[in-house]
Amino acid sequence: MAPGSLITRPGQVQYGELLLGAGTPYRWRGITGWEDTPSVDSGTVPRSDAHGAFPGGLLAQARTIGLDGLVIRAPRASVGAVVGALNASTVLVEDELPLVMWLDDRGPLLAYARATRRAIPVTLGYRLGTITGGAIEFVATDPRRYALVEQVVAATLPTPESGLVWDADPEQALDNGQAAGIGALWRWWTDGDPVIAGDGVGTASVRPLTPGGELVWSAEASAYGWPVSVGAEAAFTSSLAAAQGATIILRWWDATGTYLADSTGAAGDSALTATAPAGAAWVQPVVLLPNTLAAPVPIGTSSLLIGRAAGSLSWPLNFGTPGSTGALSVVNAGDAATHPTVEFRGPMERPSLTNVDTGDVLEYDMPLAAEDLLAVNTAAGTVTLNGSASRLYTVTSRSVPEQTFTPPKGASQLHFRAASGDPTATATVRYRSAYW
Repeated sequence: MAPGSLITRPGQVQYGELLLGAGTPYRWRGITGWEDTPSVDSGTVPRSDAHGAFPGGLLAQARTIGLDGLVIRAPRASVGAVVGALNASTVLVEDELPLVMWLDDRGPLLAYARATRRAIPVTLGYRLGTITGGAIEFVATDPRRYALVEQVVAATLPTPESGLVWDADPEQALDNGQAAGIGALWRWWTDGDPVIAGDGVGTASVRPLTPGGELVWSAEASAYGWPVSVGAEAAFTSSLAAAQGATIILRWWDATGTYLADSTGAAGDSALTATAPAGAAWVQPVVLLPNTLAAPVPIGTSSLLIGRAAGSLSWPLNFGTPGSTGALSVVNAGDAATHPTVEFRGPMERPSLTNVDTGDVLEYDMPLAAEDLLAVNTAAGTVTLNGSASRLYTVTSRSVPEQTFTPPKGASQLHFRAASGDPTATATVRYRSAYW
């Protein structure tokens, strides 16, 4: 059961699977030790040669929490079962259980504790179904309280970006279906009377009913064709033009959609290459069909290669697929440092995680295969491979003791690195905001 999963409103407490407070048979009059500062061990020592003392470190002791003035109400016939359920849920146990309290508008907070004392007065009220004056004491060896929701952040190893492309090599502008002369008919339109036909999946065809009709290649993103930069070359090839003795035209438009000019090839040529004139922002390929046809003919294959003017860039700039930086941001919204759990997944060699703000490093001199998981529990100070084998001995000289790797309140920037590794290798940090 998830910590706090039974709690629905302020005034409730959940210990393990036991719910107390509003809406339950168990009420209380007060809670002690929850909002109090825990007792501390002080390293302060008196000065031997002057007034005062030398300030030393302060280490919080275990937190003792009491539910006082416990009231149990139940029908007389079932009061024994209600008390028995409370007793069974507060027995002495070896491992601490989640203790969640939701007291006010700040929401629920979590601690891990054990019930160490329980008092259930046996008075006349016991026989009447109302027991008053009870109490439960819990001891949390970690005195901090934590946010109920666990935060998870992850990063892959740093990878470079492809960056800007400065060469003028042309690129195919047509999609696969349009280049093959198949599929949806929106890829073409006509000026004049040629008729376009097809089933939207297979071969598209055209039939001019009178001489001089135009078949125009259509772009999905713009009514004026495909973007082009001034001085760049556009090369269009069409099997239809060669088969029908037609003429290829490259039609140029400016950025506002105003017609600029046509670049026209020779009748029957299967290709035309032209340079974008001044002011050109769009290019659109056209095939001028000179003759009528008795039957439809396939539009056939085509290609539109658009380059850039040599040494120039065309907008919008394409910087390539963003690469990973290996950076993680941990935001501890509480007022106490928190102990995260760090998980390294291979493949990589010598994984490390650095807190950029404090300079603290966790680093382990070992290889991790793709299926390996190295888990670092900074609260317990353990390092385990695949859930069982300790690898604490692989720590490097740069690494700090695991229990000191504690992001303080506020935001902390962490960097994931490795001596070598695959871009799919990851570091995952799991943590809860911590409060005193």
